[in-house]
Order: sequence, then structure tokens, then C-alpha cells
Amino acid sequence: MVLDRALAVVTGGSSGIGFAAAERFVSEGARVVISGRNADKLRQAAEKLGENALGVVADAASPTDMRRLYESAVGHFGCDVHVVVANAGISRQTPVRETLVGAIFRGAPDQRWWSLRDRARVAAVFSLDLHRSSLLRRLRPIRAQRISRPIARRRQLWFRFRVNSISPGVADTPIFDTLGISNAQLLQWSNVIPMKRPAKPDEIAAAILFLASDASRYMTGADLAVDGGMSGISPF
Repeated sequence: MVLDRALAVVTGGSSGIGFAAAERFVSEGARVVISGRNADKLRQAAEKLGENALGVVADAASPTDMRRLYESAVGHFGCDVHVVVANAGISRQTPVRETLVGAIFRGAPDQRWWSLRDRARVAAVFSLDLHRSSLLRRLRPIRAQRISRPIARRRQLWFRFRVNSISPGVADTPIFDTLGISNAQLLQWSNVIPMKRPAKPDEIAAAILFLASDASRYMTGADLAVDGGMSGISPF
């Protein structure tokens, strides 16, 4: 098991990519703390994950909530945090940078969140910018390196942890229902993806697991595009 006995914190972990990542972590031996803003969905997700999971209601943009999330994770499992998945999701109200900063830097009192062993890893999950008017702009992943690289440069020598990001492109998750995106719109988007379909959450979770494990131990400040070829092949 590649994450045996590791403690992972996954923000936005009650559904979609975040839940798929948490589920994969548990299957690989990790103990997982998931956070989200909907208490019922969070409870149901934690129950599905089993005894090695804990759900904590928290908003990643709230310093108070992030501090409580950290304290709950450490207090419940009795060890420090080894892996953080800052799962930004899509929000029309909260900027991605603000959500990421909330998830990564606002949690621990006296910066203890990052007083970790050399095996500490951070995976920041970015989604598409759905605020633009044109379809092609909507399908263009944000440049996640602009955030992950400065974070890695500022912190890696002080606390010896790795920060990488993932740009998943279009992924078929419940957030499409939340945003009112129809099947027709999803089909239209799929037609401009070189692989002609959106990603499945477990496909993104596999990439997150890679960044969370020692298999990526020589990576930091990098962005991994898991987008069906949109950023590297698509002419758009």
C-alpha cells in the first residue's frame, strides 16, 4: 500500500474528484480527513469511506475553519498530516487562489501544519475557469503552475515538503448539476476534447495518488495536466 498509515486531508472531499481521491487513499492504506460545507453530504461520504475516515464541516476560504480542520485531523488520528489535497473545485463566488491559500496556508497554528517529515506532500487540484463567455475559453485549464511553483519555492527548503498541482480539465462530477450544465452542453464540450469525453473522477484520483505518493518524490512546483489532451494536443 503506497500510503500505508499516512494521514491525508482532502478539502472538498464529499463528492466528485475530492471524494474519489479520498476513496483511493483509503484503499491504499491512508487515514483520511475530508472537509466540505454540506454536513449531510460530508457525513454520508465519511460513512462510505469507513472507519479510517473523518468528516469535518469546514470552508477552505475560512482561516478559522482551516485551523479547526487541522486540529481535528491531528487530534482524531494522533499524528501529523502527511498529505494535503487542496481540491479547489469550481466556484462562481470564491477565487481559486483564495480557496487554495485557505486550504494550504491558513490551517495550522504557528505553521505546525507544515512542520512535517520529508514525506509531506501537497497536491492542489484546479478546475476549469467557467467564468468566461466562450466555450473554448471555458475549456481552457487555468495555469496552475503560477500558484504551485511560487508556493514550492517559498516553502520547500524551510519545511521540506513538495507542492504540485493537477489541472483535470472537464471531469464528469456532480458539480455540473449544481451549475445547471445540461447533457447537451457536456456533449458539446466533449466534442472539442481530443479524447472525446470528460474524465471520470477516479481517473483524476489516480493522478492525485501519484503526486501524494513517493512515486513522485522528485517532483515539486509542477503542474500535471490530466485533461484528455486539451492543453497539449487540442488546437484550441
